Amino acid sequence: MHILFISHSADLMGAELSLPPVVREAVRVRGHRVTVTVPAEGPLCAELTAAGAAVVVLPTSLWMGRRFNPVVGGIRLLQALSSFPRYRRYVARSKPDLVVTNSVVVPAGAFAARRNRIRHVWLIQESLLTNPSLRSALPRPTIARIIASLSDGAVVVSEFVAGQLLGVAPALRQKVRVIPPSIDPWGAVPEPDPRRDGTKLERLILLGRYSAEKGQAEAIEALGHCLKRGRAFELKLAAVGDHTKQQALRDLARAHRVEHLVEISEWTSDPLALYAWADATLMLSRNEAYGRVTAESLLAGTPVIGYRAGATTEIVADGGGLLVEPRAEALAEALLNLAADGDSYASLRADARRRAGALGAEPPSATKLVDYLEYLQAKH
Repeated sequence: MHILFISHSADLMGAELSLPPVVREAVRVRGHRVTVTVPAEGPLCAELTAAGAAVVVLPTSLWMGRRFNPVVGGIRLLQALSSFPRYRRYVARSKPDLVVTNSVVVPAGAFAARRNRIRHVWLIQESLLTNPSLRSALPRPTIARIIASLSDGAVVVSEFVAGQLLGVAPALRQKVRVIPPSIDPWGAVPEPDPRRDGTKLERLILLGRYSAEKGQAEAIEALGHCLKRGRAFELKLAAVGDHTKQQALRDLARAHRVEHLVEISEWTSDPLALYAWADATLMLSRNEAYGRVTAESLLAGTPVIGYRAGATTEIVADGGGLLVEPRAEALAEALLNLAADGDSYASLRADARRRAGALGAEPPSATKLVDYLEYLQAKH
């Protein structure tokens, strides 16, 4: 089978990171042929090539984005639709058996598959209806219904996302499968730092691009509350973004008088080292469609302290995490309580290491996804 994946970017961020494990499963294990289109060159290309995919640069535009107000969104929508002929010609020429779009923000592959009468699967890895970063000239429920009409199958990353979509696009009910994104296991859970007793909560990390949605500002505010009550926590904010975004967070840390406790970096090439360093990972998104960082942290044996919102609740339902109300004050209170009760923190840490073993023993999500793609192919 020839599978054509459509990627909306060539960065190494959330949805894009799930592609290489799927490509390896499809090519190296199952013997399928895989092509991936990307809109431009980027670090994802080398990962996909190493996994066994042919990578094709095919410019496209998005119909959803952070700054897509009615005017900008209308222009972007027209640009996204103008990408359709290019994709239609490419799909007609390459003749894949199945087209898989890896994000709801890029529509060209879905329209091209329909025009060429090729089965299409949409991988929905975003909380489409509530994520403030996903704006468009089209109402979100309309986009959900378009997705339903252009899908022979739909894979969503969580029950949270499934519930959102089915509420406005019930036509997806017979098409949808819940399969978490593919995350490569670390290989081994890092051993605790022998210089630390493992019963103290002192070091925190939060990974993700700077935005109100990711909660970096609330993490800093919570540190400020804790410091006023006599407890200092170290915080590393990684993969924040450019200098301007980093400076905004440094200014905020200074305003809360915790600048000496906060370390900010643009990117990290070794997140496992961060999970191993940290006593807990913060997950403060209110609309997390799945939470790759949450799963990665648990796979590393590092507990998660997260907001009781989105799909974070699903991932930590079986242990390894602590959920709090989505407010900086509630986060600060939870941190102070854990820091004051070494037994509670040690229990949480042990539970996270137990979850690491359980998660590592589960069948890989890439296997489940390729199984589903093969099922659709055989069904038709």
